Amino acid sequence: MFLDRYRLHWRLLRAETNRVGAEVEQWSYEQLDQDAENQPPLERQVEAVPVIFQIDRCDRLPNQDLCICIDAKSKLPTGFGIKPSYRFFKRRDGSVYY
Repeated sequence: MFLDRYRLHWRLLRAETNRVGAEVEQWSYEQLDQDAENQPPLERQVEAVPVIFQIDRCDRLPNQDLCICIDAKSKLPTGFGIKPSYRFFKRRDGSVYY
């Protein structure tokens, strides 16, 4: 059934998004403190289909913590075409919170 396929694709994309998010959390504050246009997109394969992860510093809080958002883009069909995202905050000391 097509809904089962959509759910499977969502689960696979969610898992890969979480892996990429954990990887990007390890990047330095300076690496993440760039506009999305200057961040290199990361490419992975899910079900032999390319998935592009765009990294964006979507906000800088008054205390200088960075809000980082990672969006998955892929041709894998999911319910309503929605793809997962990963979001975290990075402090200047390198620590991360959600």
